[in-house]
Amino acid sequence: MAEAGTITDNALFPNQFVNCRLLLETRHGAVIVPASAIQKGPQGNYVYVVADGKATVRPITTGTVEGDNVEIAQGLKADEIIVIEGQDKLQDGSKVDTRAPGEKPVRRRRAA
Repeated sequence: MAEAGTITDNALFPNQFVNCRLLLETRHGAVIVPASAIQKGPQGNYVYVVADGKATVRPITTGTVEGDNVEIAQGLKADEIIVIEGQDKLQDGSKVDTRAPGEKPVRRRRAA
């Protein structure tokens, strides 16, 4: 038996709300990248792809966004290496050093 003034039917009071998430579909084989990798330009979204130690601009089409993860609908394959930080001074054709996630960057001294 419920006490007086308690809610037993889980109804909401006026002006209360609920946040909910629905899984509408599952996409298998999707290419997912961190949102920080995606750059925006006058011609649309792009990422820097690293091949042979050089960065190349690659136009992309984005898909679904979930938190910090963005689906790449077109323009990128799953096995390609992309730049996810340090793009502010990067240009097409710039030399880049790659590192694994969590690996500390290598500090290099400049020649005098």
